[in-house]
Amino acid sequence: MTKKPTKINYLNGIRLHRAIVAGIRKVVSHQDYLNKINVFPVPDGDTGTNMAFTLTSILDASYNKVNSRVDDMLEMVADAALDGARGNSGAILAQFFQGVSDGASGVSQFDPQTFSNAIQRGSEYAREALSEPVEGTILTVITDFSNKLKELIEAGVEDFEQILAKGVEEANRSLKNTPNLMAVLKKAGVVDAGAQGFVDFLEGIHDFIRNGSLRELENDLPELAVVESENITHDMTDKTWQFCTECLIKGEAINHKELRKSLMDEGGSMVLAGSKIKAKVHIHTNNPAKIFSICEGHGIVSGQKADDMFQQQELAQNKKMGEIAIVTDSGADFNKDEFDVHVVPVRYSFGDKGYIDKVSQTIPEFYEELATNPVHPQTSQPVPGDFKRQYQFLTTHYKSIISVHIPNSVSGTMQSAQTAVKRLPGSSVTVLDSLNISVGQGLIVAHAARMVKADKSHDEIVEGVNHARDITKVYCCVKDLSYSVRGGRVPNSIKIIADLLHIRPVLTTSKNGKLEKAGAVLGKNNLGKKMVKYMNKNHDNSMPYRISVGHCNCPEEGQALIDGLKRTFSNLTSIELLEVGGALGVHTGPGSLVVGIQEEIQI
Repeated sequence: MTKKPTKINYLNGIRLHRAIVAGIRKVVSHQDYLNKINVFPVPDGDTGTNMAFTLTSILDASYNKVNSRVDDMLEMVADAALDGARGNSGAILAQFFQGVSDGASGVSQFDPQTFSNAIQRGSEYAREALSEPVEGTILTVITDFSNKLKELIEAGVEDFEQILAKGVEEANRSLKNTPNLMAVLKKAGVVDAGAQGFVDFLEGIHDFIRNGSLRELENDLPELAVVESENITHDMTDKTWQFCTECLIKGEAINHKELRKSLMDEGGSMVLAGSKIKAKVHIHTNNPAKIFSICEGHGIVSGQKADDMFQQQELAQNKKMGEIAIVTDSGADFNKDEFDVHVVPVRYSFGDKGYIDKVSQTIPEFYEELATNPVHPQTSQPVPGDFKRQYQFLTTHYKSIISVHIPNSVSGTMQSAQTAVKRLPGSSVTVLDSLNISVGQGLIVAHAARMVKADKSHDEIVEGVNHARDITKVYCCVKDLSYSVRGGRVPNSIKIIADLLHIRPVLTTSKNGKLEKAGAVLGKNNLGKKMVKYMNKNHDNSMPYRISVGHCNCPEEGQALIDGLKRTFSNLTSIELLEVGGALGVHTGPGSLVVGIQEEIQI
C-alpha cells in the first residue's frame, strides 16, 4: 500500500532556505546549457554564468546563518542577491528576491496565502526594475507563475506541494511559449535563457518540497550532475553596445526614478534593482565611465564591472569548443588586439571614487587625475568572485584554462585566482605566477597565447610559461619618486637622496617576483636615451629578443627608447610601444618607462 504523502501547509525560514538551495543547485548544474541558448538581450553566452554567480552569492552569504523566521531569512537572501547580481537576468532575479522579501515583511512562516502574496510582490518588483519590459523573457515566466499561484490560492488549494506542482507546470508552459513572443528566439530555435534559468530554479525548489527530507535538515543536499549542453547553433551578434556595465550604489535616499531618467540615454537593457539605501545598476553602454559618474551623484559607488560583450559574442559564436583559454589580470601590459586573452581587471580608487583599470578611465585620464588629485590612489586586486565568474564563463567554451598573473609577492591577485579555483571543484584551471610586472608579464602572456595558436597542450603551455618567465626581464625607470612615496612603497629619505644625487632608480623583479633595485641612471631628462644605454650594458645586443616598451603617459620618451633599441639591438624578433595602465602607474607616476625583454623562444 502506497503511503499517502504528507500535506505541507507551512514553510519556515529553514525549510524555505533548503528549498532555495536546491533550486540554486539545479541552476548551477544547468548553467552551461543556459549559456549556449543565450541570444537575448545580447547573444554573449553568459546568462548561465551570471545567474549561477548571482544565486551562489546567496549560498556564500547564508552559510551557517539561516534564520528560522521567513522574513529575516529572505532579507538576507535579497541583500546577498543584490550584492552578487551579475548580468541582466541576475539583476532581475535580485529585484525579484527584494520584492519577495518586502512582501514577507512581518511573516515568521509562510502559509500558501502569504507565500503567494510575497511571490506576487516579487513579480511586480522584477517588472518595475526594467525601463522597457519585454515579453517572452524571464519577466513573462515570473508573472505567469505568480498569477497561477494566486489563482490556486483563490481556488482553495492549501498544500505547498500541489501549489508548486501546478505553478511549475504553468512556468514551463510559459517558457515554451517564449519563442512565440520574441522573434529573435524563434529564429534561433531556443527558449529565453533567463526564463529557462528561472524555471530550473523553480523545479529545484519543487523537487525538494516533493522529495526532500524535511526531518534531516542537517544533511547536505545531494549534488546534481552537471547538465551538458546540446549542440545549439545560432548566428547572431549585436554590436550596438560594447560593455555590460554594473555597479552598486549605497545611499540614504536613492531616488530610483531620477536615477533611471539620468541613465536612459546612455545605453540599453537597463535594470535598476534594490531599495532606497542600496541599488544595483545594470546597463549595456559604450561609456562605462559616464555610467559610474552618473551613479556617483546618487551615493557611494562600488562593485564596478564592465564586461566586453563584443569579445563575449565572438566567443559565443564559435561553434567548436576551444581547447585552452588564457587569462591574465590588467596588470599585464600587452597588445590585446593581437592575442585572444581574457583580462580580469585590477581596481584602483581615489578616496571613495573607484575605477576599473583601463575601463573606467582612459590611461591618459588616469595620469591626469594622478597628477592633479591630492588624494593618492589605492590599488586593489580582483576579488575571488571576479575570477570565479570569468572561469565559470570560459569553462562553457574551453576545455581548460591557464591563468597567468602579477607576482604573488607584490599583489594578492594570485591568491584571489587560487581561491576562485577552490570554489570550482572539478574545473581544469592552472594558476601561474608570472614573476614579472607590466610589459614583462605581457610578454609571458603573449607567449602563452602564441602557444595556444600553435595547438600546444595544456601541460606544454604550462611548461612554456615557466620557461618564458625564466628568460624574461623587466626594468622600470621611475622619473619621479614622489608617487612611490605617497603610495608608501618608498621612504621619503630614499627620494631625498635620489634627488640630491640626480639619479633615477631602475627597478626589476627578482627570481621570486619581488620588486628590487637593478641599478640607476643619471638625471631625469632624456630617460629614453639613457635606458637604451642601460639595456645595451646589461644585455647582449646580438641576441634575438622580443621587446615591449611601456610608457607612463610619456609617448615621446617611449618612442625615443624604441628608436634607440632598434638601432642598438641588431636581432630583434619584435618590438612595440605600449601604454602602462594604472596597476603599475599608481606607484611609478607619469614620465616613467618600463622595458620588457624576452629571449626569442621557438614554438
